Amino acid sequence: MEAFTSTVSSQIIRLDGLDALASIFTIPICYWYENSARDSWDTFMPPEILERAFYKTLQELPIFSGHLMADSNSRLYVEVDKDNLNMPVYTDTCCDLDYSAMQETGFNISKLPAGLREEYRVPAPSGLVGGQIKPAHIRIVRFKDNSGVLVFACISHYIFDGYGYAQFMNRWAEVSRWMQQPQDANKAPLPASLFTYDRSIHSSYRSEQTTALDTPMIEAMSTGTAFTKWVSWLSPETRGRIFKAMLGSSGHTCCFFHVSSTILENLRTCVQKHAPQDTRLSMNDIITAYITIVVAQAKEKASADWWNKPMPLAFRSIFGSKQGEPRDYTVVTYVNMRSRINQPNIGKYMGNMAFGKGVQLSQDQIQEGPTDKVLATLALRIRQTISTTDEKYVGQFGNLLDKEYDNFLRLTMSTSKIKRKLMFSNQTRFAHYDVDFGAGIPAMVRHAPHAFVDLAYVMPANPTTGGYEIEFNLAPDVALHLIRNSSWMKLVDRYDCYI
Repeated sequence: MEAFTSTVSSQIIRLDGLDALASIFTIPICYWYENSARDSWDTFMPPEILERAFYKTLQELPIFSGHLMADSNSRLYVEVDKDNLNMPVYTDTCCDLDYSAMQETGFNISKLPAGLREEYRVPAPSGLVGGQIKPAHIRIVRFKDNSGVLVFACISHYIFDGYGYAQFMNRWAEVSRWMQQPQDANKAPLPASLFTYDRSIHSSYRSEQTTALDTPMIEAMSTGTAFTKWVSWLSPETRGRIFKAMLGSSGHTCCFFHVSSTILENLRTCVQKHAPQDTRLSMNDIITAYITIVVAQAKEKASADWWNKPMPLAFRSIFGSKQGEPRDYTVVTYVNMRSRINQPNIGKYMGNMAFGKGVQLSQDQIQEGPTDKVLATLALRIRQTISTTDEKYVGQFGNLLDKEYDNFLRLTMSTSKIKRKLMFSNQTRFAHYDVDFGAGIPAMVRHAPHAFVDLAYVMPANPTTGGYEIEFNLAPDVALHLIRNSSWMKLVDRYDCYI
């Protein structure tokens, strides 16, 4: 650690609206490594090497040693004080469980022994009073008889988005591999980092106009409320405690499904026949549309179950008329802005560069289900919505988000009011399965349970199994109906679900 702390200089790192929008989240991902040869820890992910490599990587990202603060105008920033650093929590622990036991649970992190399964779902101090928000919690868990290792990295989202997270993990792994090379005169120097954290990269494409923005986006940030202003005024620590109390024990179900590439390619071929001849629908378009429809159907059935429960006649007469009314369903899909901005080095930028855009699904489409025709219609609408997110849109959105100090909460609260929704993040291009610390790539990469419900992730293809790993955080009754959905389960060749 001292090799890092001795290089840190005091500085102020200003955060923008995108960072503020992400500041109530963490990114909690588990990398599972099997040691099938039962090599010793000296050769299989050596503890000392991993820790030294971690802190050497932080030399390129001093934000990891700063305090999340708010100025007198409630604007967020990170203060790096070389005499009062706020370091990540890093632990390396042995466990009495065999790695195979975790495989049998479906890599269920909640099955780890007490003291090893804290998930830090919301950025907040650990105590009720005092304390500070840690930029990251890193936990290395070594399983019985050197059978395997879990690398759990829960990083505050204000530092970077999922793309930046994957870049960071790969850089840490690259430094680790370099450190394990023979120490002699012929050893090559550590390769230069391929990422940048130059935050001035944002300023060149921002615009005061809002002509490119869609009306719902403008309306979502048009008017603040007493609640958004009050919460924005609070310190980051107090705000974190509030969100932790609201969301930290939500009790939803985590589901992990594997779908083979062959099945999805066959599906794409069928759906493509219903798309315009000059439009090629991608696998990502198809899987986003399919997931949206089947989760919407699961929500409909869960809602019907609730309405069919015994209840007083008076209560039914007041609220029962709402059941069955035509209501649209919204999928909010996150867009990586890097490919949409024509600026040097933007593709290497690690900070927050993603935001969500909504696409609606009608009640008729929900009832008809994932037919080839419905899938083509929805997939095309998703493609068109994302394609309108050009550099002008991105610049105007970023500027509008920065305009008022509570705009990030206005947008968050506006989205939370959409009860019939799914937040969708496609991470198939994120290099999670390249994270090799010197003992091979991970056997499995999965998110730890998240604090927020109605989330879906499509993870990169696992090189050992192919296909897609699709993750959900859903209410238990919705998860139950998703598993019962025959249209969905015919695509799935295996799944794990746990709370």
